[in-house]
Amino acid sequence: MIARIYIWILLGTLLPYLWCFCHELRSSRLARRLLLWLPASVVIGYSGYLALQPNFVPDRPVLVDVWFVVMALFAVPVFVYALFSFVGWCVMKAFKGRRNWGRLIGLVMGLLSVGVFLYGFTYGFRELEVKRFTIAVSQLPASFDGYRIVLFSDFHAGSYYGWRSDLPQRDVDSINAQHPDMICFTGDIQNTRPSELKPYVRMLSSLRAKDGVYSVLGNHDYSYYVKADSLTCLRQEQETRRLEWQMGWHLLLNEHAVVHRGSDSIYVAGTENFKKPAHANVAKALRGIRPGHFVLMLQHIPTQWEDMVPSRINQVYGRKGEVLVAPQLTLSGHTHAGQISVFGLRPTMFAPYDYGLYEREGCQLFTTAGLGGVVPIRVGSTAEIVVITLKRTGG
Repeated sequence: MIARIYIWILLGTLLPYLWCFCHELRSSRLARRLLLWLPASVVIGYSGYLALQPNFVPDRPVLVDVWFVVMALFAVPVFVYALFSFVGWCVMKAFKGRRNWGRLIGLVMGLLSVGVFLYGFTYGFRELEVKRFTIAVSQLPASFDGYRIVLFSDFHAGSYYGWRSDLPQRDVDSINAQHPDMICFTGDIQNTRPSELKPYVRMLSSLRAKDGVYSVLGNHDYSYYVKADSLTCLRQEQETRRLEWQMGWHLLLNEHAVVHRGSDSIYVAGTENFKKPAHANVAKALRGIRPGHFVLMLQHIPTQWEDMVPSRINQVYGRKGEVLVAPQLTLSGHTHAGQISVFGLRPTMFAPYDYGLYEREGCQLFTTAGLGGVVPIRVGSTAEIVVITLKRTGG
């Protein structure tokens, strides 16, 4: 994880400290100025240590927590202060002012950033919301009018330990308290390896819904983030699947299932992961479903939805003489809604369909913010479970 952004960490640490060394402390004695580089060395050195770890996520998650504390104390506030100081200096020079007001603003904002960072790392990550939506859909059989689905995603089992170990039970209890007709999980049940999931198998097996739990795999549920030989990677992927089956979940691997209510029925389809590693097969998941039936699709990454609307699905995925049914409702996760949202601004806001409800050509997509994350921080983009009530329309 750190290896992929280490250059940015290096630049984001060195440049602000260099600015402070050259501009903010130039009147101080050299010994004092050199002390400034001590916290910068801690950030760069510890980040480099994590970047050299063989796997995407270190085997001990506490190492990631320590990294966030180091960043919150020694990197983020200096970056924020230096940014405002630099802008203030430019304004001062442009208007021939005598005082750099950016220093004062930067000091306040730098201290505020420490508070926000530590809040997101502690209380913010522990917060949970139960959100409720009524979604009107076409071709929904009368018996399914008012059907209640609980959607959750991005469990990331490896991030729960120690002072976070109580969160999974809270989440399971919150889901069961909704008394849903169906529970849907849209991928990333682990960070990198199935061993993270084993302590929670019994707990996740206790999820209850009238028609069961349906799930798909996310990018973290494969071996993409593990450095090992191909046989080891294959066995880990098989173990992740075996554990979901052991929990009694209906894991959909490019396939669909039928849910009945008397003489009525709906289809629940699910694809494997869309991007690296790419295993999704939309045509296989939908093949055999006749036009006129309601289809609920589960996909981890929401981007693929734009090719599943009526005008695109057969053009992109269909074979000659074959007609694929466009899913009327697709449920996704993956984005975590950026995990940080300030005044509606979040890191994923420019990614397609990163959060919320979308509609196109009579088909709808809902992307949830999910529960956890490899990165243990949330500010604004609170962890959530989503209760969706289906409403029948005349379509």
